[in-house]
Amino acid sequence: MMTGVVFANVVFKNPNYLKRGKIEKVHIANYLKKELRKHNYTIIKDPTGTSPFKFIENFSPRKGDCGTAGHFWRENKVKIGTGTTDCNSNRLRLEVASSGDLRIGKKAKEIWVGYYFYVPNTPDNFEDKLLQPYITQFYSVNRKGGQTVGGYAPQFSASIYHGKLSIEGNHVIDEKNLKGKWHKVEFNIRYSKDYDGFIKVYINDELKVNRSGFKTASHDYVDIKYGTYSHPEYGGANYPEGYQFPSHTIYFAGFSMNKNRSKLLMSKK
Repeated sequence: MMTGVVFANVVFKNPNYLKRGKIEKVHIANYLKKELRKHNYTIIKDPTGTSPFKFIENFSPRKGDCGTAGHFWRENKVKIGTGTTDCNSNRLRLEVASSGDLRIGKKAKEIWVGYYFYVPNTPDNFEDKLLQPYITQFYSVNRKGGQTVGGYAPQFSASIYHGKLSIEGNHVIDEKNLKGKWHKVEFNIRYSKDYDGFIKVYINDELKVNRSGFKTASHDYVDIKYGTYSHPEYGGANYPEGYQFPSHTIYFAGFSMNKNRSKLLMSKK
């Protein structure tokens, strides 16, 4: 049985059913359009009854699931289903990804990104200590030339690491308090190609990360993803032969991006 999956009250499977502020359009990372019916992303009525939002996003990848579109298949001109995929690189990914909504020019650009997330406290959910997924990713890319001309650094992320929420090397939610409750997360980032950038992160309205005076953008665009993404290189874990990341569930609610904190969807509740 899939851990924590809620099959009842499914509203939709297309992530664009929901609005996300200045993010105009999203897609499921590494899944083809015809595969959307197969993956375990759903928009459902809040099963906890405690979210500020009526509808929430349910990310419930199954052990062994993976997309087949291939990483960078357009840039590297490889056939769909070939090249490096989650299937052949021992990864497990189910993410909602923005589609180039944030362009970085010569002038610095400040953004706010906010959401609520919830890790169900159900049997086996996030009990495997080798399951340490990214749940949010911000990284710089170029649109031309593929991965070799593009790149990721500087990258900001949030991850569940050893049962704790970790952001920029800081454990901002401990293992005791992670599961079974909604947590509010807000990123305030000044993207700059000069050394006047910053990143601030608020957890449940408390400032937990505050870095400033560094270059926060090195490419032309920033892509934003959220959901769950596990890969064997992260965390330096020693994975046993044949290991597969386990099925698991995480909920998100009210994800949005805007120039002003007051205009985030969560701020209107």
